[in-house]
Amino acid sequence: EEGKGAGAFSLVFRSRYLLLIALLVLLMNWVNTTGEYILGSVVEDAAREAVARGAAEGQSVGQYIGSFYSDFFAVVNVAGLLLQLFVVSRIVKYLGIRVAIMILPLISLGAYGLLAFFPVLGVVRWAKTAENAIDYSLMSTVRQMLFLPMTREQKYKAKQAIDAFFWRAGDVLSALVVWLGTTWLAMGASDFAKFNNLLELIWLGISVWIGREYTRLVRSGQPPV
Repeated sequence: EEGKGAGAFSLVFRSRYLLLIALLVLLMNWVNTTGEYILGSVVEDAAREAVARGAAEGQSVGQYIGSFYSDFFAVVNVAGLLLQLFVVSRIVKYLGIRVAIMILPLISLGAYGLLAFFPVLGVVRWAKTAENAIDYSLMSTVRQMLFLPMTREQKYKAKQAIDAFFWRAGDVLSALVVWLGTTWLAMGASDFAKFNNLLELIWLGISVWIGREYTRLVRSGQPPV
């Protein structure tokens, strides 16, 4: 079997298909993590403003934020569950991987495009709700399906490198951008949303490429090289 005995990173960098998946995972987590920062900063500002105006129903800033996140994660989890149960299988069956893999970057592109001009709590909340619910359901399923055409070694070695290193690399890059943006560039929520839009355009392009590669591999019955 070709590539037998190769290291995990060697397998990733030797295969265009695997490298594209690695870049997809990196960009996806980079965008999502930066989005979590945007949400957190907008929630904190809204909490301070609500307490100052006396519109927080007697809650402190910390209680207001805690209450917000309690409701937020409840909605995200319920939406993700419903999508997984009733929508994901139908999207994959009727639209295929080539379309399914583009849904999250398109949703994110629209959501952060809206946030770039309206960085208010209501918009941020529902943008992140949609992004996270689709990420936890549809995108999670599609990411696993992308590994189906691979060899046994690629599934057990390269997949681990992608799921661990490249996923965490997205976290690190997001932290770096947030640090630079807040420390040196005076970036606000709107600016970070615009930066995410740039990443999403690259992410969308990679998604289109992966969809084509996946279709080609499935039709040929050959693993990626």
